[in-house]
Amino acid sequence: MADGAAPLSAAVRRDRLSALSDDLLHQIITQYLPVTEAAKTAALARRWRHLWSSTPLVLRDAAVPEPARDALVPRVLAKHEGHFRTVALHDLRLASLDRELPGWPRLLAAKHTQELHLANRCQANDILPLVPADILRCGSLEELLLGSWAFPVDLSRGAGVSLPNLRQLTLVTAAIEDRDLQHLITACTALEILKLDGTTAKRIHLCSPSLRCATVRLSRDENLAVLDAPLLERLVLFLPATPAMVKIDHAANLRVLGHLDTRRLHRLQIRDTVIELNTMASTSTAIPSVRILAVTVNFIILREVKMLASFLRCFPNIDTLHIESALHDPSVTANEHSAELHASFWQEASPVECLRSRVKKMVIHEFRGDQNEFEFLKFVAMNSQELQSLHVVLQEENTSSTDKANDTREKLQSLRFQTGVSAVLLVLPKEDSISSMQKAADLTFHDPFRC
Repeated sequence: MADGAAPLSAAVRRDRLSALSDDLLHQIITQYLPVTEAAKTAALARRWRHLWSSTPLVLRDAAVPEPARDALVPRVLAKHEGHFRTVALHDLRLASLDRELPGWPRLLAAKHTQELHLANRCQANDILPLVPADILRCGSLEELLLGSWAFPVDLSRGAGVSLPNLRQLTLVTAAIEDRDLQHLITACTALEILKLDGTTAKRIHLCSPSLRCATVRLSRDENLAVLDAPLLERLVLFLPATPAMVKIDHAANLRVLGHLDTRRLHRLQIRDTVIELNTMASTSTAIPSVRILAVTVNFIILREVKMLASFLRCFPNIDTLHIESALHDPSVTANEHSAELHASFWQEASPVECLRSRVKKMVIHEFRGDQNEFEFLKFVAMNSQELQSLHVVLQEENTSSTDKANDTREKLQSLRFQTGVSAVLLVLPKEDSISSMQKAADLTFHDPFRC
């Protein structure tokens, strides 16, 4: 404060905030205040009286104290006079909401809700409630997450879905028939991001002229087929430890794909060809658009190593390769082939075009320092002509001492790559599944598999 200047009164200091425009005050209310505090701003002064009620509602139940949640959430929904921007109920007590606010699904539609998350609190054996019809006809929705819901049987035979503005759809633990899931996807004519995390559908067919990204956690015996998705840029898979088939038919714009799995029970089909151990590159089995590929392989199992080579031949233009080194049950690997046979395979293997002339960056995740892993890296060192970066990630839980990390580092330094690159050893914690799925669906991440 300049010399001689009088101190500002408390009233003047308060008026500085009140003097801001309505737009700025709306942003303050929605972005920086929990809904319970935002509602209290109406009591500050006459200037503030209308602001909360006219601000598009942002309500997240996680921000509402637990003891008052069941009563406060329906009260806020009922009393707010403006539109609803975001309603996120991740701990929904459906019976309580039905009791306190009958007709709440119709209210959400009438208030032009843009972002809606409804996740039921359900036990493992509970019968899932049906998705309210009004939710599937809320034309204002741009983002919809449904957790632990069942969809009406024969949804595909009626006219019950109208979501023309929906850009992102997430289904978690959803009971839905094959044809109804396909109808739901097709009915969302502006859909760009699809996230499926556990459905009862056995055949998931992606047919969408607008879809850009799909992340799918397959459950037991589920099959996924990309039949017609001309704008699909990214397909990220979380495969089960049970049989699964992934078919890619028409996806001319596909840039990011993973994680493919080399286990016997997982099968990859490209157009009309199922990729087998000795599948060679051809126009019918190649997907030249893919630039980033992630593959899971157990380097101890020689059959999986051979399948890795077959997979790589199908993607001739990848410039970033992620390989997750996985272990199976010890009973499966006890009688596997020696490192000498693995070395012999790589010495005799037919050229892999992407490794030889395309791949610039390679990341080996969950590296364990086994000799079979080094045999693969020796093959890369001898054949790769474009490699510029090699990161080897040793997981913290697999490192019992610094001796193992130092031993691995010394072995990596002994490798001599044609391009002169040196392997960089990283010791990192393993990323949890939820974070992986969130990153996979975020198109601002150029490479969703990166460390």
